[in-house]
Amino acid sequence: MDFNKEKFKMVLQYIIYKCGIKNTVGRTVLHKLLYFSDFNYFELYNKSLTNECYRKLARGPVPVHFESVVEELIDEKKISLKNRRLPCGKLMNRYFSLEKPEIDLKEDELAVIDEVIKDLSHMNGKMIGEYSLKDMPVKQAHDNGSIDYNLVFSRSLQYSKRTDD
Repeated sequence: MDFNKEKFKMVLQYIIYKCGIKNTVGRTVLHKLLYFSDFNYFELYNKSLTNECYRKLARGPVPVHFESVVEELIDEKKISLKNRRLPCGKLMNRYFSLEKPEIDLKEDELAVIDEVIKDLSHMNGKMIGEYSLKDMPVKQAHDNGSIDYNLVFSRSLQYSKRTDD
């Protein structure tokens, strides 16, 4: 699978545009929204949305190209990054869309992304991190290792997006 950087940028900017105003959505939540968008799409359509590689870290899946793509979007003046101090003292990276993204996604791709946003963007970083660690592809991955897309087909009912006909 070859990483589709332009599509990943489009999906990331779209997610930021749709939910960047939510106080819970920072870098950690964006990582998980991207992961679930890619893996849910793979489960439903047997192909990844962006062909991004995800690694299993202590707080859940992280897209490998996230930082470089964010830098490009900032340089292109499509998004901005602001820091917010949380009550616990940690800094939260907040991303905001500076313009309405140009979207060249198929209807089924947008539907999957929108469902992920609707279902998960209300969670904070800790909550969505814990939730993501229980998804079979992440559970089965080695620490710091790549997450296998094919493991979506062994997801529990709680995570599965397939419906039996």
